[in-house]
Amino acid sequence: MHNKDNQAALIMELQEVDSQEEVLKKELASLPEREELHGLEEELTERRQSYQVIEGKVKENQSRQKRLEDEEALLETKIKREENRLYSGRITNPKELSGIEAEVRSLKAKQDQIETQILICLEEGEGLRKESNQLSQSVNSLERETQKVRERLVSRESDLRSKMEGLGQRRAELRMLILEEHLQLYDKLRVEKGGLAVAFLLDEVCRGCHMTLPAYRVDKMEDRTAIYRCDFCKRLLVLK
Repeated sequence: MHNKDNQAALIMELQEVDSQEEVLKKELASLPEREELHGLEEELTERRQSYQVIEGKVKENQSRQKRLEDEEALLETKIKREENRLYSGRITNPKELSGIEAEVRSLKAKQDQIETQILICLEEGEGLRKESNQLSQSVNSLERETQKVRERLVSRESDLRSKMEGLGQRRAELRMLILEEHLQLYDKLRVEKGGLAVAFLLDEVCRGCHMTLPAYRVDKMEDRTAIYRCDFCKRLLVLK
């Protein structure tokens, strides 16, 4: 804590506080975790979409398999019915019997085709389920990674904002102690000089513009608690 009479120390500390806050603001705005999180969220969205597409194919395959199995079961029922007619002995007409035999052969041929389609469907379904499981695991893994980065980002943001809040409180305290005339000039120079309104005078050199002040001017600067002005850049000067 600096004494209110030591305006030089107070305004130099204010400069340091404002500079530190600028650094923290830039760090907050460019946290690498934010860009990393953005990339992970985009990738996660793509993987979820891929998973939904595969799940859609799995359900479509299951529906197709169910339709084929129902059709095969219906054919089996028809085949048994026709075979019962064929071998029951109730039908003796050769032409009618020949027609039933032809119908049974046709039904069995269709049944064979459907059974082949069911086998193909089963094989495709197995491949789709395997791909779906792999994508599901990939999505879950990426979700965990994304959550870790999100938590890390929240923690970093919270830490930086906490530091900035502390600096803000200290700035308010300092501005209460610094004379209004100095504050007005300080605020004006902060805008004009790219944020650096106060500089040390060391070995007759302004550390803001690196120009050497005349010896007669420096000789008059004896009070280390006072605030002076650089003849060249017009920044506020305090003795080192």
